[in-house]
Amino acid sequence: MFCVKCGVELAASEAKCPLCGTVVYHPDITQPVERPTFPPNAQPKMKVNRLGALLIITAIYLMLILQLLVCDISIFGSLTWSLYAAGGMLLVYIITILPSWFRRPNPVIFVPCDFAAIALYLLFIDLQTGGNWFLSFAFPTVGVLGLIVTAVITLFRYVKRGYFYILGGALIATGLSVVLIEFLLNLTFTFKKFYFWSSYPLIGCTLIGIALIVIGICRPLRESLAKKFFV
Repeated sequence: MFCVKCGVELAASEAKCPLCGTVVYHPDITQPVERPTFPPNAQPKMKVNRLGALLIITAIYLMLILQLLVCDISIFGSLTWSLYAAGGMLLVYIITILPSWFRRPNPVIFVPCDFAAIALYLLFIDLQTGGNWFLSFAFPTVGVLGLIVTAVITLFRYVKRGYFYILGGALIATGLSVVLIEFLLNLTFTFKKFYFWSSYPLIGCTLIGIALIVIGICRPLRESLAKKFFV
């Protein structure tokens, strides 16, 4: 059998010409089924044990935290900077690794827990440094941001429509929260000069939020944007 394009002699098992790539086809010749040159990969795919991997990661975290504490004690004779580093590592573990212990972690539950862990870590720093800024700044800031993020995630998870309204409202709430953060900063740390820098993100978030709400209300505009941007 020969290639109809370049004339190269072909084996009976060739599906295409090795020289020009032309597909071999002849309606009168039945292609024999030959044994493949290489045996199929009979090695079973290894499946990662999720529980074992989580135990290893947890053990590594504990070893690193212990090493930090030991180094701090051996150098300074007491626990100083290592407490902040160990607390930061524990916070990262709670946010990233802890939900993996559950087969179907619900973000509506874990996101508030993450913000609560952040608040506790900031409270620890405040108590260690004697800054007295937790109740007047950190707690309300983390609380407001936690409420906004949790509300958005909850609505996206349990509401099947109205995503433009959710995103628009979330952006407007975020802009207002920036104003609150600036007010709390000035209230807590008593800056000498007052710069209303929060007006810029407030205006930007509000305009974009209103635009998203308008898109959600106007169906022809929403369909036109969907066709234009393939969404």
